[in-house]
This record gives sequence, structure tokens and C-alpha cells, in this order.
Amino acid sequence: MSSGPSDAGGNPPPATIHIWLERFNKQKPHSFEKATAPVDAENWI
Repeated sequence: MSSGPSDAGGNPPPATIHIWLERFNKQKPHSFEKATAPVDAENWI
């Protein structure tokens, strides 16, 4: 558990990903309902 700005791959922290998922789900719930993991979310970008 290391919380720092230098993250492997430059990915945002899980908290940021969850917030992004919530916002995206509110915008397009039907198009995004199948993506349940952060990896799936990145594939949709």
C-alpha cells in the first residue's frame, strides 16, 4: 500500500476511478451497464 503521485502506469487512484464510474454511469447507464471493472472502463475510453 503506497499512496503517492508516482503510480505504476500513471493510473488514477481507485477512489478517482470509482467517482469517474459513478459520473459515467449517470450519463450513459445503458451503454455502460456491462462494464463493472475499472479495466473495462478504460477500454470504453
